[in-house]
Amino acid sequence: MKGPSSQRDLRKLLCELLRLFYAKEWVSGTGGGICSTIGKKAVLMAPTGVHKERVTPPDLFVVDPLSGDIIRPSKNRSLQLSECNPIFCAIINRRGAGSVMHSHALSGVLAADLAGTSDHVVFEGLEMLKGIRGCSNLDKHPVPVIHNTSREPDLIGQINDMINRTDFSRSFAILVRDHGAYIWGEDVWESKRHAEIYHFLFEATVARARYRLKGGN
Repeated sequence: MKGPSSQRDLRKLLCELLRLFYAKEWVSGTGGGICSTIGKKAVLMAPTGVHKERVTPPDLFVVDPLSGDIIRPSKNRSLQLSECNPIFCAIINRRGAGSVMHSHALSGVLAADLAGTSDHVVFEGLEMLKGIRGCSNLDKHPVPVIHNTSREPDLIGQINDMINRTDFSRSFAILVRDHGAYIWGEDVWESKRHAEIYHFLFEATVARARYRLKGGN
């Protein structure tokens, strides 16, 4: 699907997606966020600490993806730039992402628990794996899991470590224990698709684990 033809349309689309993600309970309680590149030199990014379903197009910030500096602030001067900023920029710069969303969905938290003492969770045996770029329904798809910190920017070291790992090169998500997930794609539409697919994988794998724990086959 072709992306928005103007920054104005992209701003509207990001706000629309925040409302959609809120309805799915992925960005509730002011948590979560979204961003998308504008060409190669700027990123539109949602503010922090606000009810995401109420974010409007003028509320978004424009950020330099290389430095993380604000190019153009929100028109609402009371708003602050997302604490996800360094993480979003790292994923854009080092994984070639065009859009990143941050989820606080319960399914992501529970999926991360399945890693136990490991640093990843493997998703397999599900048709929906086909929705991840480069995957088939026969693949075993490992997604990295990192530990939570008291402040979002403090995750950046672990994020960079996982981005560098070749065994996670086909993953478009990183799970954060007790927190949620970062999910991305080459543009806003692939990011949306990957978000929907990964949340399905989280939910299905957690449900299967519970079923097996109760003695199911």
